[in-house]
Amino acid sequence: MTLADLERGTLGVLLAVSASIVAVTGRSVEAGPQADAQVPVVSNDPVVQRTVEAQLARVASVRLDPLARVGSLDLRDKPLREIIDAVAKAGGITVRYAPELTSLDTPSTFTASDETVENALLTVLKSNGLTFQALSAKRAFIYPDTPANREKYTASHRAFALAKADPVILAQQLNRALRSPSEVFQPLILTVRDSRTIIVHATPERMAWIATWIAENDKDP
Repeated sequence: MTLADLERGTLGVLLAVSASIVAVTGRSVEAGPQADAQVPVVSNDPVVQRTVEAQLARVASVRLDPLARVGSLDLRDKPLREIIDAVAKAGGITVRYAPELTSLDTPSTFTASDETVENALLTVLKSNGLTFQALSAKRAFIYPDTPANREKYTASHRAFALAKADPVILAQQLNRALRSPSEVFQPLILTVRDSRTIIVHATPERMAWIATWIAENDKDP
């Protein structure tokens, strides 16, 4: 999806799926810590700059619907997957599991009485060494809570300054290359024409692939 002609016509946005962004010169890119993220100036147009900042703030603040609640549940000595699915169904959300998750058949117990779905899900997961990341207001991704996994599944932002390619055309090509219905964390791609910049929001593994792809395809039209 491209948002062209935004007020002054300089920002193209491609939505394909938090918190750090680094301006890039040439082909070298490096992400900073998420907690210290600052959005660099990627456009001389203040309208475009504010729009970029708003888009990045939006993806950084995704959480489960705070109004979705779990009424009354009393589940004892049930498989963990059954408890998680019951919480998800009661709260009107769907869940996906990390492929390395092996504890879903472990017997567990959970009781709830009028809690937010976010709190209920955190409670049942924490007691079993798991955590989740919200993919949208109605979707959550569940994985083992380890430092390595938190890094693996935490998305960040990077800005790529192009040397030769048109940013909008290259972003369209990148969007097609990334398209995968089975992908859990869909990258977000923003383009800024006036600074010939592509901004990407993605998980580390996907970001590394994207950085290589951009370096290889930043060519004359």
